[in-house]
Amino acid sequence: MGDRAREVPARAGGPHTARVSLSAAAPLALFSLTTGVLAVGMGALAALLVPGSSARALVWLVVTLVAAACAGLWWGLTPVTERLRVLDRAAAAARPRDPHSH
Repeated sequence: MGDRAREVPARAGGPHTARVSLSAAAPLALFSLTTGVLAVGMGALAALLVPGSSARALVWLVVTLVAAACAGLWWGLTPVTERLRVLDRAAAAARPRDPHSH
């Protein structure tokens, strides 16, 4: 019994725990960075379409918040397997094709 009690903490907090958690957080960090930049860009483009200068800041803020909230809801509500499938397709489309592969 005593040996098994020592095994569980060793497995749970072993030397690979930090590496695993960092690699698990990498897709979220990349997704957050990308969607944040896109949300700010969409807000800026929408603000350029507004003629009044006082309304531009409000339009920029609202569009940025809505775009970021939609991205966050998509990340939070979509199952992990579907998120990975969508992100893998996007990454594959962005990768340059190797001319020597065919």
